[in-house]
Order: sequence, then structure tokens, then C-alpha cells
Amino acid sequence: MNEASVDTVLIVCDDEKYSADLISALVDGGSNVVGPVTRANMALALAAQTSPTVAIVARPPTGRRDATALARELMDTWGVRSLVLEGAHPEGRPPEDRPWEPAPGEFPGLRAALERMNGAPLA
Repeated sequence: MNEASVDTVLIVCDDEKYSADLISALVDGGSNVVGPVTRANMALALAAQTSPTVAIVARPPTGRRDATALARELMDTWGVRSLVLEGAHPEGRPPEDRPWEPAPGEFPGLRAALERMNGAPLA
């Protein structure tokens, strides 16, 4: 019997309202959610314990790693791809610096949740 795969999403965000809205949208879309966490080292520890499918870095993490460094370390250490949202970049850093963005058709529940929150399709 084939069961539909369920994505587990690790959330890095220090904004309680945004986190709650994101969690609600992801759960409504059929994803499991881990977090939210605010510290980069906690994100890495949770990735080790929960094996998320993908991470969303929605706000800059606290600690010695910025959003891009955290995304790279999640990938290098645990094979977890990260979607780094614009709100996680320091002022002046271009959005093109994102390490990864899901392709159309990839992670449909995640894409649908983010599109509902943004009110527009992802690029």
C-alpha cells in the first residue's frame, strides 16, 4: 500500500504571530511541524533529533550563525534543505542569496501554505 508522504517542516522564527500563522497553514496543508525555534543551535539540534524534510528560516536566527550559514549547515550536516525567506536576511542582502527554493511541484503543501500566507504564488 502506498501512503502519501508527509513533509516535516522545521521552523526558525522569533515572531510568535507569524509562526502561529505559518504553523496553521502548514498543518492545514498536511505537513508536520517542528518548532518554532529562534536559535540556530536549537534548529541544528532539532534537525538531528527529528529529521525534518525541509526547514523554513522566516526570521534571522539568534546565535553565531546568520540565516544563510544556518541553511548551509543544515544541508551539509543533516541533508535538510532550507527555504530562507526575505525577512530572515539582514538589511541590504539581496533575496538572490537564498541557498534554495522549492521548484514548482516540489513540496506542494509547503508551497500552498506559503502562497496562502503571502496572498500570491511563489516565484
